[in-house]
Amino acid sequence: MATKYYAVLTNVGAAKLANATALGAQVEITQMAVGDGNGVLPTPNPAKTALVHELRRKPLNSLSIDPNNANQIIAEQVIPEDEGGWWIREIGLFDKDGDMIAVANCAETYKPQLQEGSGRVQVVRMILIVSSTAAVTLKIDPSVVLATRKYVDDQIIQVKSYVDQKMAAHVAAADPHKQYAPKESPALTGRPTAPTAEGKDSSTQIANTAFVQAAIAALVGSSPEALDTLNELAAALGNDPNFATTVTNSLAGKMDKSANGSDIENVSVFLQNLRLGAGAPAIGIPFFWPSSAMPNTVMTEWADMVFLKFNGATFSASAYPKLALVYPGLRLTESRGEFIRIWDDGRGVDSGRSLLSTQGDAIRNITGAIGYSSVGDAQGLLGLATGAFSTSTTTAPALSGTSASGYTRSLYANFSAAGSVPTASENRPRNIAFNFLVRAK
Repeated sequence: MATKYYAVLTNVGAAKLANATALGAQVEITQMAVGDGNGVLPTPNPAKTALVHELRRKPLNSLSIDPNNANQIIAEQVIPEDEGGWWIREIGLFDKDGDMIAVANCAETYKPQLQEGSGRVQVVRMILIVSSTAAVTLKIDPSVVLATRKYVDDQIIQVKSYVDQKMAAHVAAADPHKQYAPKESPALTGRPTAPTAEGKDSSTQIANTAFVQAAIAALVGSSPEALDTLNELAAALGNDPNFATTVTNSLAGKMDKSANGSDIENVSVFLQNLRLGAGAPAIGIPFFWPSSAMPNTVMTEWADMVFLKFNGATFSASAYPKLALVYPGLRLTESRGEFIRIWDDGRGVDSGRSLLSTQGDAIRNITGAIGYSSVGDAQGLLGLATGAFSTSTTTAPALSGTSASGYTRSLYANFSAAGSVPTASENRPRNIAFNFLVRAK
């Protein structure tokens, strides 16, 4: 007898499974639909993309591999008693994209509805043969309420087997709780806590941080003023059989605050230890330096200091934060070859100037005049000098020539400061060249 009821992959389903197998991917089957075939038992056709007459489509209740055949998958759907009123003749499986992956027919069965006076829960199952079950995602929606008893029993067996294996391994392990410290000599990590013992408790109870801090505070609070820090207590409370003598000697070696440092045994060494043996220029204050070598390379006491030149260069505020407070523009004014002038500060002698501003060279204006007079062809008189010029009476020669050819007379006056003072390409006073520096760090 020929097979009457069977399931086949659709062309779409076969193509998707083949592609998934080739790419190592999976097809996710999510829903099952049932229909009545419009009153006629249909023959499964791989070319179909939909049921003849679909009546219900819902998520799967179960999707698994047949334990008796590794190439068969079993899809189940439970139809509750309050749905029905129609015949079931055809079944379809659909993936998450809504494509029909497989189609099957089944023995005609009527699914009554509860309102008809007879209701039942119906399980619809499709068994599908595939070339590779690895290409099918065995996943169902956990929000589906109904499940068959067999499905529940299988899940219980699976969970029980898992728990039994884990418990057996736990019992067999020598140290199953590695995250816990052993009772004997525990090595605690993280931030373990413990109850705080009473202040005068001298038992073997664990002393937590709060207990230790309270004990230290009580000890410091009851100590004399000269022994009121934890460092002093630690130095005095060592495992010393001559504790009283040690404390007395320690107190005797303390400096007298009222002496303001005058009781320091070797002031010179003390200053050297503070890097003050050769003085210490303050950060940000410019100063003259008589050498091209930087001070920190000359003075060993200044070896860890940093000095910069006033050469127009910028500096970093993160590298020299204190210097940036004095020079917020983060640039040291170009001062090489320049004279320093005290800021006018409103006096009016050098008004209009801002701090660290530059000023070009200039001299006061030198003016003067020389007069000349003559009458006719007589001798001329050079004189009438004013301002920067001065003359003695000078008589020019008489005009020569004739009126027809014109009269001529030549007079000259010259001015040069070089005849009286030293001159150069700039105005400057007498001076001495120094390096101009600032301490940056």
